[in-house]
Amino acid sequence: MKFETRQRIRGTVAEVEQALAHPDYVAFLLQHHGVLLEAQVLEVSDTGGRIQRRVRYRPRPVIRAIGPREVPPEWFAFVETSTYDRARRELQFQNVPTTHGIRKMMLNSGSLRLRELGSECERTIEGEVKLVLPLLLKPLGLVGEKIISSEGLKILDGEVPVLNRFLAEVIRRPAS
Repeated sequence: MKFETRQRIRGTVAEVEQALAHPDYVAFLLQHHGVLLEAQVLEVSDTGGRIQRRVRYRPRPVIRAIGPREVPPEWFAFVETSTYDRARRELQFQNVPTTHGIRKMMLNSGSLRLRELGSECERTIEGEVKLVLPLLLKPLGLVGEKIISSEGLKILDGEVPVLNRFLAEVIRRPAS
């Protein structure tokens, strides 16, 4: 299932880029985002033209059980592997589940683009969630893709006020 969202960020593209590579952003996000149970930076490198990140996230479970089987919270954990190209103002991402069985079944990738709008910027995120299931489970896969896409978009929507706050409190903080 393909998805797309556009969001307004109260900061310039340069400020949003600074937040992407900032060592405190992921911890700030975890502290202020109501859906995330875990967010851990595994790797960040900023070469000037590109920012590469690997971040592990574990959101609150949205599905408690599948039939009689309880769904462990770890099934929702994933590692975002992304590369942001400053010249193109575009980030390519892949979210890979950390649980082996889920990783074999789910593919999630896409792009994020930033566009300057005066003192603000627009963040456009396009991607796809695909569940690879046996033929008999295909109908469940379509429902699952819709739920996963919807919950992922909620996480992104919930990130906007946190990012705006980080820009105001950390990126634009006057030097003491």
